[in-house]
Amino acid sequence: MGVVMTTVNQVRGWEHLKEIEHIDEHRRIGVFGGTFNPIHMGHLMIAEFATEAFGLETTIFVPTGSPPHKDVAIASAADRYQMTALAILDNPRFTISDIEIQRSGVSYTVDTIRELKKQYPKGTEFYFICGTDSIQDLPNWKFNRELLEQAYFIGATRPDGSDFIGNIIDYFGALGKEKIHLLEVPELALSATVLRERLKAGQSVRYIVPDVVIRYIEEHSLYSGNLQIEYFL
Repeated sequence: MGVVMTTVNQVRGWEHLKEIEHIDEHRRIGVFGGTFNPIHMGHLMIAEFATEAFGLETTIFVPTGSPPHKDVAIASAADRYQMTALAILDNPRFTISDIEIQRSGVSYTVDTIRELKKQYPKGTEFYFICGTDSIQDLPNWKFNRELLEQAYFIGATRPDGSDFIGNIIDYFGALGKEKIHLLEVPELALSATVLRERLKAGQSVRYIVPDVVIRYIEEHSLYSGNLQIEYFL
């Protein structure tokens, strides 16, 4: 039996939140960006822990369109969106947006936060969820100080993996101390690169990738070497 294709209308996207009446001026919205190539249990665990720990009303998964920091072959934006949508479908606190996929050209996180702030009421707080490796590279990001002014950062770290983060926080001074926060998550050494290699070799990724995503990958022959892929340089 094939996978039932999930469309934008079937998944609660971030647009529905704008229709809620009696808006709390201090709403907290998580933003989890990534290639999700493919999405796996590590992504979902980080999002769940961050949503709970920081009292987020919802966490928006934002698959990248043309990410500026990637030099790898990845599945099409449409396939990555569909896999992510399927993976989060059963969690009422998770939503998805194609905001970056629809944007032409290279997409930067600051562009996404700018656009989201236009879509939400004044006073809404945004929390960008990422790994500590991304925070380590934050000094090299475009408009990084504006980004920190516009959003908080939640860096998911292993129990002993945050030693260098103090230096990054110090680099941004008072702004870094206010806006960069760490979230300790259980150690789960998952690599999307390794997952793609296993899939290409026909090896199992069960219990690492959600079953519904595995079925989608199998039905669409993703990562098998037969799919036309996108290269983001």
